[in-house]
Amino acid sequence: MEHFIGLVAVVLIFGGPMFALWMRYQLERERIRQEKSDKAFEQIRLELAQVRETSTQYALSFEDALQRIERRLDSLEQRVSAVEGQQIQSRL
Repeated sequence: MEHFIGLVAVVLIFGGPMFALWMRYQLERERIRQEKSDKAFEQIRLELAQVRETSTQYALSFEDALQRIERRLDSLEQRVSAVEGQQIQSRL
């Protein structure tokens, strides 16, 4: 029984500080893990913003190209109508 009391005393004396050190280690490890996660999420947010910007630029460029094609087609249709009109008048 005397050895048991001594063992309990040693465990209580050294166990408390060891538990505190272990808890501090666990908390620090969790803090570092959280920082890494936060950095990763921030990087993903930045990449998503870049993708959005790029897709917006492509959409605007595509829309601009489509408008130019429409203007050219309208111009071509007007010229064809004018030529057809001239051909009809020259036949009469």
